[in-house]
Amino acid sequence: MSLGWTLLGTLGQLALANCMFMLAVFAGGGLASGTWRSKSVLRVLDLSMYLLPALCVLSAGIVICLHWLSGSAASYAWYAMPLVGALLYVAYVRALCRRP
Repeated sequence: MSLGWTLLGTLGQLALANCMFMLAVFAGGGLASGTWRSKSVLRVLDLSMYLLPALCVLSAGIVICLHWLSGSAASYAWYAMPLVGALLYVAYVRALCRRP
């Protein structure tokens, strides 16, 4: 693993954390201000505001730890973890939008 790519990926993950926070805030705010939602749905939307950016920071931390432990280039695959979380969140929001 190269130090340059690890640093570049980590900076990218931190920038992605800001984007994930904005995604969760604006999508959740739009859903919450519309029709009435149950408290459990609102809790999931509120939790995702913190969970999505935390996934970015966690994946960057995992890659940094693997870099220190002389991990292989396959360790960079951990950078995809927040993208999976974002896809699940978008699918959840789309499902909520389709519900009456």
